[in-house]
Amino acid sequence: MACGAEQEVAERCRHCQVGMAHYFCGTCKLFDDDPTHDIYHCPFCNLCRRGKGLGVDMFHCMRCNQCMALSLAQSHVCRERGLESDCPICHEDLFTSAAPIRQTQCGHFMHSACYKLYTADKYTCPMCSKSLADMVRLSRSSSPCKTTWGMTVQHHPSLSAFLGLSAWTCA
Repeated sequence: MACGAEQEVAERCRHCQVGMAHYFCGTCKLFDDDPTHDIYHCPFCNLCRRGKGLGVDMFHCMRCNQCMALSLAQSHVCRERGLESDCPICHEDLFTSAAPIRQTQCGHFMHSACYKLYTADKYTCPMCSKSLADMVRLSRSSSPCKTTWGMTVQHHPSLSAFLGLSAWTCA
């Protein structure tokens, strides 16, 4: 504060009227003085989140109980309270995380950076073991791989159909 007066947490000093920060949330008692940060308070999460606001660039999915980018409103896989857990890679809380979060095709969530690191050499979801990518397309573009029992596997449509497989995961 410019004047040094003590007071309750507030957006402005009640004595000299100087603003405390560029962004202030009275509910969260959050101050952020970086004008490049877009921050809004979500009344459903009861947290301040990064973004311009609900209905602007974010929406709150009531079933997932999470704020997400507006571009995901029609395409995300709804998983009830799916983010009220830890990232399966780094084990940090997803609900309160400020880091970008990614949803897998099977509907599980993890930090985007963790997903990128994890998928550098793994192709299955760490939660349910479903494929994270189109393994048929991947197998056509890469060299043959070995199964867990040591056999070399190459893409063969009739064998895949006979075994009832649309994809497989290489070990």
